Amino acid sequence: MRAPELRVAYLGIKGLPARGGAERVVEALVAQMPGLSIASTVYCDAAYTPADFELPGVSLVRMPALRGKYSRATSLDLFAACYAILRGRYDVIHLHNVEASFVLPLLRLRYPVIATSHGSAYWRDKWGLGAKRILRAMEIPFARFANIATSVSQKDARDLETRFGRPIMHIPNGVAKTPQCNRASAQLILDKHGLVRDQFAIFVAGRIEPTKGAHLAIEAINRLSSDVPLLIVGDPNHVPSYAAHLRQIASARICFEPLVEDQATLFGLMARATFLIFPSLVEAMAMVLLEAASLGVPIICSNIEENRQVMLDDALYFESENVASLTRQLEWGLANRESWAGLGRAAQARIQTDYAWDVIANRYAQLYRDLVPVKPQ
Repeated sequence: MRAPELRVAYLGIKGLPARGGAERVVEALVAQMPGLSIASTVYCDAAYTPADFELPGVSLVRMPALRGKYSRATSLDLFAACYAILRGRYDVIHLHNVEASFVLPLLRLRYPVIATSHGSAYWRDKWGLGAKRILRAMEIPFARFANIATSVSQKDARDLETRFGRPIMHIPNGVAKTPQCNRASAQLILDKHGLVRDQFAIFVAGRIEPTKGAHLAIEAINRLSSDVPLLIVGDPNHVPSYAAHLRQIASARICFEPLVEDQATLFGLMARATFLIFPSLVEAMAMVLLEAASLGVPIICSNIEENRQVMLDDALYFESENVASLTRQLEWGLANRESWAGLGRAAQARIQTDYAWDVIANRYAQLYRDLVPVKPQ
């Protein structure tokens, strides 16, 4: 017998279509929900989500938000929470991002809430000391007021459990079993930079900021004995001084491409690369890492715990923040390309099985139902 339909609202993200991070997770989840008898509503920043954008089977509520650096996300989350309480009719709220947790006490006045951590924002260099303290303080309502708290990072879940003495469920991010690549549009970008398929390295990040480690990738490529070019893909506007530094240290074989918002085009770029460099200093559970692995792209990544939990033995690792270590591992990988390609194939098979979005969505759907009293058939 088909389960009765539940109504779930998603708050805490900028909106859809996804351009990275938690937005991509929510977009993937709600795409699965109609088949699980769940009606999804996503609250969006009206300035982020185009007026003509639609997602089949999903209701989009466009909310106003203030325009300031510090007030935009805060005002969006507050307005969305108030609207959901006063005008919404849902069975469960799914709140994403720890920094949105200040609205949890409000939401709990009317709804059961699942809150999901996508990593802590306070370690990003774009925030000042005061903002970082406030962001870290948001872990308190996240852990104390959510009916169910989850984290995409196993390490973060463990750390939060230790600090707050309550269960934090680890539910990882996922990937599509058959990722869609737009090869034609990807090739146009490669042609613009004079790059040849299977003869370049790629670095991808939604936001180009110091914790993503693009400077490490550039410095290592500059030191290589071979002339492999590197394509840097991502939005450089979050930390302009860092973006200027990257261009200053970049040699002639480093190419810069702005954020590629179309996922199929981005996948087409990654699928055409010789390998992906993923040198992040800190992560929760990176979608880029999962997606590149699902495409079978050979990967070299920093040896932080969060990367090792995803890639296991199916990637090359280098010592985090160590350019010399990254350079040595790149030299080995380029000298042993077939072995490295074998790691990519092994990662692809495992990731597409263990991290399939339908499996992840089913886990969340069960949590939604656990929070709701039995509804009549």
